[in-house]
Amino acid sequence: MRVGKVGVVYKYDSLGLAREVSAFLEENGIEVEQFHLPSSELEKYDFIVSVGGDGTILQILQDIEECPPIFGINRGRIGILTHAEPDNFREGLKKVLEGKIKTEKFMRLDCYVNDSRIHTALNEIAILSSEPARLIGMKVFVDGVEIEDMRADGMLFSTPIGSTAYALSTGGPIVDPYLPSILIIPIAPFKLGWKPWIVNSKSRIRVELHPERKALAIADGQKTKEVFPGDEVEILESKYPAVFFESPVNRIARIADRLKKIR
Repeated sequence: MRVGKVGVVYKYDSLGLAREVSAFLEENGIEVEQFHLPSSELEKYDFIVSVGGDGTILQILQDIEECPPIFGINRGRIGILTHAEPDNFREGLKKVLEGKIKTEKFMRLDCYVNDSRIHTALNEIAILSSEPARLIGMKVFVDGVEIEDMRADGMLFSTPIGSTAYALSTGGPIVDPYLPSILIIPIAPFKLGWKPWIVNSKSRIRVELHPERKALAIADGQKTKEVFPGDEVEILESKYPAVFFESPVNRIARIADRLKKIR
């Protein structure tokens, strides 16, 4: 991989490590620019180094469409999306600069309201009640077929790689991150015997709100938009996947190992 310019994005308490990363890259002849806050300017870089946790990567992806490869250095609690720890990042980045690590793509989801794209998410689109402790009613259609009509705190529409995030806490399954699919999971449903759905990634999902109250559409816990009864809400696979360098260990093994750390 020919590399000329790299963007280093760091979370608020990781400036010291970001400087170490930048110095290492500069020693290897790479031009570096640091970002405390993500920016759409990152699309212009050959690759991105994220110094933080999974949340830092999710923030980066909220600001870019055409995604350069991302290399994550974990300063968070779990780090499922990251590639290295603070004590071994040099080894991983050296392999990247030598072209020894391939890239891989993971699907993202787009959320449209009245034909306008309002969100793109790596983990999930959440449609939540706008009023705390008040249920919201909604119908969910997959390729024109009604599959759910229920009242709940909300509904999650998750990617496979997002199945270990918010979707996991709502009782959803852990899904192979390479399986082309979309998870549909109610949040605290007022319904006995509910089950999550897993549908094909090419499905077109439509949501109709019951008329009693508005909702909030939230992407990866980062950005929020109001949605009103009567709005046409659609969720589908984005044409802008997230691009990462391959994990140094098998993705399933990494997920299993990281989830053991959750207490």
